Amino acid sequence: MPGWYLDEIIVFIFRTVVRLIKEHRSSDWPVAEGSVVKAYPPGSSIYPEAEIAYTYRVEGKLYTGMHSRGFFLKLSAEDYANQFHPPRSIVVRYRPGEPTASVLRQADQVGQATAAM
Repeated sequence: MPGWYLDEIIVFIFRTVVRLIKEHRSSDWPVAEGSVVKAYPPGSSIYPEAEIAYTYRVEGKLYTGMHSRGFFLKLSAEDYANQFHPPRSIVVRYRPGEPTASVLRQADQVGQATAAM
């Protein structure tokens, strides 16, 4: 049993580090207004993960993206997913010159309205 617990901690730390690296690398990317399509609470996985499907426009063209965030506890993942009920407006960062690559940064979402665009 202790090995399983250690595995969970390692997976959680790995996911968190990857997410933080993505957020840091995208900090100077341009922003676009987006809208949540669906928020997926964690399933029955051992490693709880909330997923947010969203759309955004860059130069008039519609793009889609998926944001995943891992949690140590299933309840925390559920609470996170519940913050993103459609059609919530969100801020999306996209890679310059490659708008299909996008990131949702937690810091960008502070104060975003829950109304549709």
